[in-house]
Amino acid sequence: MDTVQRFEGLEEEVRESFGEDIVSLRREIHREPELGFDTKKTAEKVLSALDGLPLEIQTGVAENGIVATLKGGGDGPTVALRADMDALPIHEETGLSFASETDGKMHACGHDGHTSMLVGAARALCQDHLRERLNGTVKFVFQPAEEGGGGGRVMVEEGVADGVGSIFALHLWPGLEFGKAATKAGPIMAAADAFEMEIKGKGGHGAMPHMTADAVVIAAQVVTALQTVVAREVNPVEPAVLTIGEIEAGTAFNIIPETARLGGTVRTVDADLRKRMPERIEELARGVARGMRGDVELNYRFSYPVTRNDAGAAKLALNVAGELFGEDRAVEVEYPSMGGEDFAFFLEELPGAYVWLGVGDVSGLHTPRFAFDEEILPQGAALLAALALESLSG
Repeated sequence: MDTVQRFEGLEEEVRESFGEDIVSLRREIHREPELGFDTKKTAEKVLSALDGLPLEIQTGVAENGIVATLKGGGDGPTVALRADMDALPIHEETGLSFASETDGKMHACGHDGHTSMLVGAARALCQDHLRERLNGTVKFVFQPAEEGGGGGRVMVEEGVADGVGSIFALHLWPGLEFGKAATKAGPIMAAADAFEMEIKGKGGHGAMPHMTADAVVIAAQVVTALQTVVAREVNPVEPAVLTIGEIEAGTAFNIIPETARLGGTVRTVDADLRKRMPERIEELARGVARGMRGDVELNYRFSYPVTRNDAGAAKLALNVAGELFGEDRAVEVEYPSMGGEDFAFFLEELPGAYVWLGVGDVSGLHTPRFAFDEEILPQGAALLAALALESLSG
């Protein structure tokens, strides 16, 4: 039986058999968003949706994560499929009938969709006629704390990657045509690091600036100077981003503050450039500050590494998507996104691929109006199931 025959009708089967359940689960999760590692209610919803399936269930992984294991019809390798469960600290403005019921929390990055798609894939592969085709084992990994908490790193540290031969994950992707799957070999998401900087000056009366070292003015000059790190010190063909997203200073309009605080992020793809950035940021900021009779203190955190796809796994994913949806629906990505993703921790340990699944021209990720057409959910579930089938077809 060839690959096309093996996948023929898979999406339709998922849609007809589990489509409504997948959508219902997504809405239940969306109504009660949870942050970071605190995904207890979400995990309970997942466990309820998996109840009765022939799975070995491990709970409490990375606090509230779940690993569900399906033994196939053969004794081959293990493939893992991963979804993230956590939400974001954003007030929802979608107007959906199932909008967040928790003020200040929202699934604004599609993790509710990712989780429900993975449940759909598990339900599909647990059917006898598909399970018997799995020459090996499938691990369904439901991960908390993707949004800054490093849940992927914790899961790796707790042994989730042990004994796994390959791993795949999907992410709903605005701006990519609805229903298209896209990925590439090599870097697909950037390393995402963060820093805080304290600008130290000398405070005083707003009417007597000559007696101060104005931390606000120093901070303004530092922000401007830091833009040259990428603009004038990084090879123009090498992807890099330095963004200052926070600036805080002062308590009153007529007081020159003694200190100011900057917060920012650095995104890189090249490992050597990533290592060099903290030193260069500190040197430049300190030079500016000392020239204005102040100083700086830098706290730099290496957070998420580059999400780097294995070439063979990326090729497999594109082939599977093309055979499942049609060749014109599988797209090779030209450039990596400068967004970060903690699936990178899994890909540092295992060959695998991170795949974008298009939801069309909708409001962007991490915005209060992010929403998507739920018709994509059965399609994503079918793609995850097909990736497991192809990975264990030997």
